[in-house]
Amino acid sequence: MFSFWFLLKIIQLQAENQFEIVYSAFSEGNFNKEGWHIEVPHSTTLFQKCGNETMFGGFSTFSNDTLITYNSSLPPHYQVKVSFKYWKIDSWNNEWVYIFFDDKLKKEMFNLTEDYQVCGHFDKDSFEKNVTFQIQMIHSSKFIFIIITSNLDQNAQNESWGINDFKIEILKCPKGCMYCQDDILPCDFWIHFKSFWITPSEFDEWKIDGNTTLSSSVCAGLNIAGGYHKLGSNQTVQSTIFNLTSHFIVQVEFKIWLFGNWDVDQFILKLDNQELLNEHLNQSAHEIKCQGNKQNVSILNFRAQMNHSQSSMEITFTTLSNSTQNKYWGINAFDLYIGKCSINCEQCYGPGYQQCTACIKDWVIFKGECVYYNKIPPLTFDHISIVQQLTKISNNIHSIQLKSDQIDQETIKQGENEIEFDQNISILNFEIQAQCQKNLNIHNFIQIYIRQNNEQQYFHTRSCQENLPTIIIKTNLLQKFEQTKQFLLNVNETSVELYQLVILEYQQTKLLILSLNFIWT
Repeated sequence: MFSFWFLLKIIQLQAENQFEIVYSAFSEGNFNKEGWHIEVPHSTTLFQKCGNETMFGGFSTFSNDTLITYNSSLPPHYQVKVSFKYWKIDSWNNEWVYIFFDDKLKKEMFNLTEDYQVCGHFDKDSFEKNVTFQIQMIHSSKFIFIIITSNLDQNAQNESWGINDFKIEILKCPKGCMYCQDDILPCDFWIHFKSFWITPSEFDEWKIDGNTTLSSSVCAGLNIAGGYHKLGSNQTVQSTIFNLTSHFIVQVEFKIWLFGNWDVDQFILKLDNQELLNEHLNQSAHEIKCQGNKQNVSILNFRAQMNHSQSSMEITFTTLSNSTQNKYWGINAFDLYIGKCSINCEQCYGPGYQQCTACIKDWVIFKGECVYYNKIPPLTFDHISIVQQLTKISNNIHSIQLKSDQIDQETIKQGENEIEFDQNISILNFEIQAQCQKNLNIHNFIQIYIRQNNEQQYFHTRSCQENLPTIIIKTNLLQKFEQTKQFLLNVNETSVELYQLVILEYQQTKLLILSLNFIWT
């Protein structure tokens, strides 16, 4: 039976970890260029046939200086897989295709004498070849882009290329999670706070070196904060984010674009002046035409996390370089996630209901959890009786015995006892027995509270009657709320005190419920 259950669990986990297709194009009748950015096409017909294959681009369409970009947002995920079929057409002479899978650069060289002739020119130097490119990578950014270009140097009638069977697949975050980095760690406390630099007005809040407003540029059809001739080395970008909802941790995800030759330089990220990233910039680059100029471009994905609970956060990006060369940088796909506190919690150190350190207005902490201020009213006094009997309970005249149907007698000890009652218990009863000598006076004090905070008190002083050695005090206390109750019970040789932990005036209070003092005179 155990083996069968274990097998089912494995099958369930495997099913949950299957890649799911979130985008597909250029196959099985799905030839739609929506979402694609195209630069320098050499034909107005963007879909061509090559033998039995239809492709995006193709003979005489995608060639020298052509660049295509797919940019999209993805559902919450922690891995991504991108695949497509790439077609080299005609007389490539040791020339390269370059593919940016987000921040991963792949390239491949093609030569003249490869494979077969199926479309384009049918001469001795014109051959076609198709290669399936696929990459699988750890990826949790909300955005992904794929850029495809080449270094072809002849016209589209001699050298061209195209793609088909394009797919993006992801491993989704567990159900209920807006952000995750795997499928193991808890993630349902993450919320997506904001994607930055989506609209032009958002740039006004960001300053370069404290004075100049940050502006944007475009490269490969993608909007970049800063960028070529907009943001140089040794410059700082800074802003303060306000009105963060109650949280205990923050996570940032973004992409850095580097223009020019960055090799012995640094990138630094600070949150609230705390350095989270200090990265050496020595990435390989490839030429991409940005704003009419070909530039060496490299892209890096970064993410960083820190404990944080303030309602505002200062963000600082900086690059450091000792080089005199002109080089530029920018940022895009910048997302801020926060780990939210539990409901009604203003400040916390974790996502759990009992990890609050401060509550929203009209809510207070009770046992680590935020509850409404009048949800924990005190007990209500119901009944008391005092009798004497002949039977002795002990030969020790200073002996006190306490009994309750709701308390395990073995757990009661001399001194302070912490007691917790289940919310379903409606009545607490206590029976207290003590030795009663002829000159013994017993003072009984019981304080009664009701939900409206109107206070009533019951005072009673009872002297022992002669020839009745034992006195018995019985009382019932009513529970008029559905909530787990906490008490402190102090017991010693001469007194019994019962305190309830309640909420009064928005504060947790130790409230005296029952006090019995035995005085021998």
